[in-house]
Amino acid sequence: MQVRIANRQDEKAIRELAEAFSSTENASFDLKGRDRDLVNIEANYFGKEGLFLVVEADGELKGFAGARSKDEETLSIERFRSSLIEAEEEMLKVIVGFAPRLLYSGIECGDNVHIRPELLQQFGFQGDKATVTPDF
Repeated sequence: MQVRIANRQDEKAIRELAEAFSSTENASFDLKGRDRDLVNIEANYFGKEGLFLVVEADGELKGFAGARSKDEETLSIERFRSSLIEAEEEMLKVIVGFAPRLLYSGIECGDNVHIRPELLQQFGFQGDKATVTPDF
C-alpha cells in the first residue's frame, strides 16, 4: 500500500472509485453537482492551497483524500474515503503534517466527510476540528 499525491492521470480512476463508494451507500454521484470538485482536481484542490492524496495497492486505487483552503487559516478536508482501513491513518497523517507547512492554524472536516472519531482523536481533533501550529 502506498499513499501518494494524486496526478492528472489518476482523475478517471478517482471518479470511478468515488462513484463506486457512492453506490455502496445508495447515494447519488453527480459530476455537475456535489461531485464537480472531482472534474479538475488540480484546480479544485492544488489550486486552492490544498492537496489530494490517493491510496494505491496492487496497482489499483483503493482510496483518496482531498483537503483545500476554507479560508486563510483553515484547511478543510472535503474528501476522505478508503477501502483499506490502515490507509486512513496514513492519509490523515499526511494532511495533518501538510496544514502547518502552508501556515494553516486549523483543520476541519467538511460537511460530507465522515472520519472515525477515534482516528480524529488520535490526531488531536476535538470533534471534527483540530488546531495546528503554523510552521514559520
